[in-house]
Amino acid sequence: MLPEPTLSFTLPSLHDDTVLDCRVYHCRALNPAASNPSPWKRHAAVIAHPYAPLGGSYDDPIVDIIAATLLRQGFLVGTFNFRGAAGSAGRTSWTAKPERSDYMSFVGFLVYYMHFLDPYRPATTPLPTTTRTTSTTDAQTKSPSSEHPLLILSGYSYGAMITTQIPPISQILAQFKLPAAGSAAADIRLRAQHLAEQQNVILASARTASSMSPRKKYFGMRMPKTKSGVASTSYLQKQNGIITKVSL
Repeated sequence: MLPEPTLSFTLPSLHDDTVLDCRVYHCRALNPAASNPSPWKRHAAVIAHPYAPLGGSYDDPIVDIIAATLLRQGFLVGTFNFRGAAGSAGRTSWTAKPERSDYMSFVGFLVYYMHFLDPYRPATTPLPTTTRTTSTTDAQTKSPSSEHPLLILSGYSYGAMITTQIPPISQILAQFKLPAAGSAAADIRLRAQHLAEQQNVILASARTASSMSPRKKYFGMRMPKTKSGVASTSYLQKQNGIITKVSL
């Protein structure tokens, strides 16, 4: 089962600015409170849901299972509602052309979000180039790291059909390189940068606070003097959720 999403937000569709509900789930490697997390490999995945008129949405149980599985494998996962699904505006089309643009809108967001999201990075780096793999449902992103980040584009049922119909990733990203001011592409790109930089600050601050404030086992407490006139010092010890007083 999926945890609560790290981010819940909306995006305008590239097709006609229809407002789409979106979610992003951070993997365990990005959790500053996680014990012994595995290194973050910058992998990400998009999962599209089944046909909206038949009840499909990003809350679909199969989407939930796939997303949870990818999260456990270290992927950052993104889901969204097509137009007409659950809280998204608009209605389902007969041609699926608007839905293809809905999907491309979220892909553009996630690529730029992943580019700017890096609480461990000391400085900015150029946006990595991308290449389409032989599979119709995934793409790889080039990176200076030893293992290239992987971007999986996928879907279930109707979502899988839309996934097979979207253009290569290079064509999708071309719409976001020099977007017109005030356009949906410009808004999506700015929102991705803003949310990623916001998360960078939150994650870095949480990690710093965790390293500077180690959990204390004992809490000191000065007790009043005994009848003999000698001060008695006691400590509260917490172990396995039970607090006991230890006198010295």
